[in-house]
Amino acid sequence: MHDAADAPVSAMATLREADWLTQDRVTAFTRVFLVLLVGCIASIPWTVPTMAVGHDFAAFWTAARLALEGRAADAYGDAGRAAVTALLGQKIFAPFFYPPTALLVCLPFALLPFAAAATLWIAATGAAYAAAVRAMLKGGSIVPAIAFPAAWVCALFGQNSLFSAALLGGAAVMLDRTPVAAGALLGCLTYKPQIALLAPLVLLVTRRWRALAAAVVTTLAMIMAATALFGIDAWIGFIRVLPEASAWNIGGAPGFDKFASPYAAVRQLGGSGDLAWIVQLAAAAGAAGILIATLRKRPGGAAEIALMAAATGLCVPFFGNYEMVILAIPGAWLIAQAIVQGWLPYERITLAALYLTPFAMVPAGSNNVPLGPFAIAALILLVVRRIRHLHL
Repeated sequence: MHDAADAPVSAMATLREADWLTQDRVTAFTRVFLVLLVGCIASIPWTVPTMAVGHDFAAFWTAARLALEGRAADAYGDAGRAAVTALLGQKIFAPFFYPPTALLVCLPFALLPFAAAATLWIAATGAAYAAAVRAMLKGGSIVPAIAFPAAWVCALFGQNSLFSAALLGGAAVMLDRTPVAAGALLGCLTYKPQIALLAPLVLLVTRRWRALAAAVVTTLAMIMAATALFGIDAWIGFIRVLPEASAWNIGGAPGFDKFASPYAAVRQLGGSGDLAWIVQLAAAAGAAGILIATLRKRPGGAAEIALMAAATGLCVPFFGNYEMVILAIPGAWLIAQAIVQGWLPYERITLAALYLTPFAMVPAGSNNVPLGPFAIAALILLVVRRIRHLHL
């Protein structure tokens, strides 16, 4: 007979190896999950008729429309907000907060009516994201990445993080073989600079000089193109709206439970703004320190970008649940390594828990349980451990 004391040991062993989480079972589960997600979103017109699906893309589309009319500067502030309100019929919206380089990305979609543009935007960025994850996996099913809850949150809002994830994934795949192309992809993240916050540091630490040069050239080219097309007034408008953008996020207008950062976690738990910034800066410094210490030996382009993407989640103070889709890049890298070298202890079960975090963090946050930063910290530790395992 087995002693009752053996039960906790057996449970820990089950979690440690999690060999019941086979590829076939995970794929089957995520297929069902994908069908449920599609069904939930398809039912929104009847179950939640007041929800403005694609409301974030509405800000991108209206800003690009104003730019097409030669009024790019009006995208920042009251005129931009009024354009979104006229489109969606709602009263409170933040103005367009992105730099004029983002208008370069959105401009082609403004040539289409809103519904068609939103559909094409989600399809195009989703396809780019899926292609990047597939290239990183080098085998295995793409279904879990497509059913990743963060990807669906992003698509529901019409956000741009699927595109960010595609750029990061492309850079990860290309950095070793074609560093100039990889640097150019990282430079394109100029459209959303906070996601590229750690890119210069990573390229410097790993001595990726060609990639760094390409990233700088691409960044400058995008800035010059945006200035030539939209004028200096667009940049002035962007600078003027930055205090409002800061106040919007610092005040938690979208809801602190929708952010996955240490700053949001402290505010969610009732901490002061000053304490939240101290914790945020400490977490960011810790993540940057871990990144520098881990990447000095150049473990490989995919590993370097994977750790960069994971660490970004702790370094950006307003890291939304839809932006967690970029964490699919380190997740895909971990899975690709495990397929070749085998799974490390607790790796499978931790990835499974992280997978569901974007889905669970809002209801958990409503009950004062900020899951986001802990999930991101766990992912950073998984990537660091796997990189050290490569050297061993």
